[in-house]
Amino acid sequence: MARWTIDQPMTRTLDGIVALRVRIIGGYVNILPTDDPVTFEVSDIVGEPVLVTQEAGILTVTYEDLTGSGLLDRLRPIQLSGYKSMGRRASTVSLRVPRDCPVEVTTLSAPIVAAGLSSKTQLRTASGDVTLDDMSGEVDVNTVSGNLDVRDLDGSLHFNSVSGEIAVAGGRLADFSGKTASGQLLADIDLAPSSRVRLASISGEVALRIPAGTSAAVELRSATGTLDTAFGLNRREMRGRRYVSGKIGDGVDPANITTTTVSGSVSLLRREPDAPAAIPRGTR
Repeated sequence: MARWTIDQPMTRTLDGIVALRVRIIGGYVNILPTDDPVTFEVSDIVGEPVLVTQEAGILTVTYEDLTGSGLLDRLRPIQLSGYKSMGRRASTVSLRVPRDCPVEVTTLSAPIVAAGLSSKTQLRTASGDVTLDDMSGEVDVNTVSGNLDVRDLDGSLHFNSVSGEIAVAGGRLADFSGKTASGQLLADIDLAPSSRVRLASISGEVALRIPAGTSAAVELRSATGTLDTAFGLNRREMRGRRYVSGKIGDGVDPANITTTTVSGSVSLLRREPDAPAAIPRGTR
């Protein structure tokens, strides 16, 4: 096993990397694709040294006391009180990895930026924002209050948060789920045949824009929130329950769209042919 304890800026090029794991506290994490050997750069180090290891093709960037599942265990309580005794730690971690390299990143407050990856990507953060561009494959993002901004994702996307919001513009999804208590869920996407969309919020707004020619079975539900749609769907209201449902389009292998809120508003919007994808906001 190769091992580096880094307390000064360092750049290193490595061969034989097949997976990446990053577990840090604060700072920044940037991940880009490369056709050349893997490169990692650690800089702007504050507090404890950063530990980097290479073992069995897995490149790990972390701290000595956060090896294994240490940081994941600390992230489970929403209060994150376990960090009060750790002091301030931060570093900027920049990596270039193969496009098909599986990636797993966990941070406390460090924002995460990733682009051009095509394998499974798992990202977890408490308060850091996540930015993704030109991704494909399976993407799984979990935050407490961090927001997720996505551009041009092809594949599947799963987002879970307490108060963070998600904004997706462009791409083609086969499986899309978003769940938050108070954050907004906003997306303008194309849907693959037989795709599934499941969006749920308590008080946050849900706005989904899809191409006008999309074929899908739709069910929009809310207890007290408003339900708006640009498609011709059936509307029902009962005490404490509101529904908009029906089928749109006449293509084979229709998608399935389900949204659920308590008080948050829901909008299902139509994107006209040749119109560019953009973050939707309500009925605009």
